[in-house]
Amino acid sequence: MKSDKVRSLTSAQVEEIRKRWLHDSSFFGFPDAERDTAQNRWFEYLLVQPEWFSNATSTTVTVAVARKGAGKSAVRLTSIEKRKPDSKTLIVEASADELASLHAERLVKAAERGYGAVSDWMQIYADLIVRRLARDMSGRLLTSDDDIAVRAWAKTNGITERDFGERIVDVLKTLVPWAKKIAAENEEQDKGSTERIARVAQATNFALYVDDFDNLQEEGGATSIRLIRDAIEAADRITHHNKNAEVHLFMRQDLWLNINPGWHYSDKVSGVVHLNWDFGDLRRWTNQRLCLAIGMALNIDPTAVSVPFDEMWHIFFTPQVTLKNKTQSDSFSYFVRRSMYTPRSLRSMIKFSLDGADRFPVSESVIEEAEWSYSVDQLEFLKTEFGSLCVGLDICLQSFTGKPLEWIASDLYKHLKGLIGNGQVRLNKGVSYGEPDIALSRFLYRIGFLEVRYPQDDRYEVRDVMRHPDHWKSIRTDDAVRWAVRSAFFNGLKSHRA
Repeated sequence: MKSDKVRSLTSAQVEEIRKRWLHDSSFFGFPDAERDTAQNRWFEYLLVQPEWFSNATSTTVTVAVARKGAGKSAVRLTSIEKRKPDSKTLIVEASADELASLHAERLVKAAERGYGAVSDWMQIYADLIVRRLARDMSGRLLTSDDDIAVRAWAKTNGITERDFGERIVDVLKTLVPWAKKIAAENEEQDKGSTERIARVAQATNFALYVDDFDNLQEEGGATSIRLIRDAIEAADRITHHNKNAEVHLFMRQDLWLNINPGWHYSDKVSGVVHLNWDFGDLRRWTNQRLCLAIGMALNIDPTAVSVPFDEMWHIFFTPQVTLKNKTQSDSFSYFVRRSMYTPRSLRSMIKFSLDGADRFPVSESVIEEAEWSYSVDQLEFLKTEFGSLCVGLDICLQSFTGKPLEWIASDLYKHLKGLIGNGQVRLNKGVSYGEPDIALSRFLYRIGFLEVRYPQDDRYEVRDVMRHPDHWKSIRTDDAVRWAVRSAFFNGLKSHRA
């Protein structure tokens, strides 16, 4: 594979690249980081690190907050990758679903009690670490041996943030001899057990990663907003008051925005990182994937591709898109503005366009059709992602069918009051606050369906939750501003017309 710098492309090379990737959009990767990072040299070729990235992967982060598709999993996997060389640090990964299923009874009791759940969460985190280590060492779940379970679990009772790591090390002194005995007795044991046991035995530091933490607020779940707050407080105390243990939580932006108002510990959480992408970040993300496409097509090292972004983008897409008002817009800017400002969302719209094209560059008509498909897809995503938080959310969203893109505030609130008044739409308890119509508008803003537009001379200054997550707190209700359905959903609403 050639590695000399490539700064421009010939017409023949452009055609070769187009021929290679026509009807194949795989160079834009996968929608989830777990599959994406499995690609060869992903961390070298494709990883993009915005300004917030180093903070998000540091040892002091407690909560990584982002919209779906903004890179929570990529941050988690990169953070883990950075820790692997440290032989004394053991990394444990868990999902919120696993956490809730193992400790549902404890969480229900904590919810009924109404206080003291921070202590419960510390024991739950310790429990997750110990269970996972025991399983990895022996190939059997720790709870399959009552004696070892009683002895190990007893050492985590009454655990505090300051002795969290020490208590786990103490538990390992019970676990390691047990695991060695099990391995010696079981001839069918994985041959790697001895190495795993030795590694655990010398460990003194622990890092627990809990992904999809927002799943805990789903309807019928074992936890409430108060318990989620306690979980964050426990993680923060462990991470910042302990030298050899960390707990890192990953949650959806919508949940984080909802738990903050009125929370006494909100201003004390010192390890919060928001994963908010801007235009420049998304351009760099796209640039890396275009370099990969060119490198693979021409059999050169992708890191050697130094072609200007616009030149690479125009291999695949027409340079300009005509807007509704007949003005011209740069096609990449057009894609970003209609996305949800996340890599996954941008990838989705790009993929719809590439897959629908019979030739490159993709034409305006194909982009328009792709935008329609993308909008329908995003609308369905909202219904499934947030439907458990709002009774009749699908009815609420479809009620905007046939309506104009923009509304004056009084018309919007009149519309929302009508939906609430006839019983079709109702927010679940704790999802938002204020009068019912105000609460519903806040919710629709927070999930990204609505945005607020402030008139400025010949243009509008847009406030949306993707770029201004806290703006919803002081939402305007007067007619000096205009509400609008985001472009990402507006075309999808048209598909509901008779």
